[in-house]
Amino acid sequence: MTNEEFQKLVLQKLSNIEERQNNMETSLSNLEKRQDEIYQVVKAIEHSNQVGKAEIDRHEFRISKVEGKFKKVSKILDEDIDAAANL
Repeated sequence: MTNEEFQKLVLQKLSNIEERQNNMETSLSNLEKRQDEIYQVVKAIEHSNQVGKAEIDRHEFRISKVEGKFKKVSKILDEDIDAAANL
């Protein structure tokens, strides 16, 4: 193998290495973009869960409030029934 052939071979190998490195950089960039997209989806899901939990808490509060009113009405009705029975 002549010196010129050897140099061409080395240059060809270096060119292949550089091309592979460029491909890896492109792949890495695509992975980073995909990771950012996944992160945004996860954040949106987390926000949705927080909103859902807040709505459930609000409903539970309203139900407790209505339950308290029903208990008061029931107590008043029981007292009225007892008073009417004593007549």
